[in-house]
Amino acid sequence: INIHNIELLGYVFIFLGLSYVFNSFGKNRKGALFISTVIFLVGLVLFIISNFELQQLSKLIIPASLMIIGVGLLMTYIDGDQRTVVFILSLLFIASGIIITISHGEITFNSFYLSFTRVMKKYWSVLLIFAGVFLLLRKWNT
Repeated sequence: INIHNIELLGYVFIFLGLSYVFNSFGKNRKGALFISTVIFLVGLVLFIISNFELQQLSKLIIPASLMIIGVGLLMTYIDGDQRTVVFILSLLFIASGIIITISHGEITFNSFYLSFTRVMKKYWSVLLIFAGVFLLLRKWNT
């Protein structure tokens, strides 16, 4: 197995973020849920950087940041912060990240699909293990 430092840091952030999201969700800890969601998504971005062939990494930073903030806000909304302004802000952040990616980015559906299938072929067993652990922990905590 060949793992680089950025990829390893991505795995650490993904694991820590998922752990804290799992512990924060449904417990009225909005700040912890937002931060743990951000940590998880930063881990995903680091994973993407280390596994996908990106020509200009600088084009990823602003849209990814906007989408990460939007998904973090969406998670707090889903967790019970039923204020409409939080939902609208989350959609605006996510939509602006997507629009910037489409208009200025170099990601096409074809390149995304090819890279996604390559990563899935490489890490399908890891995804199954994560899904199994998540389901076991979810069943154990109910």
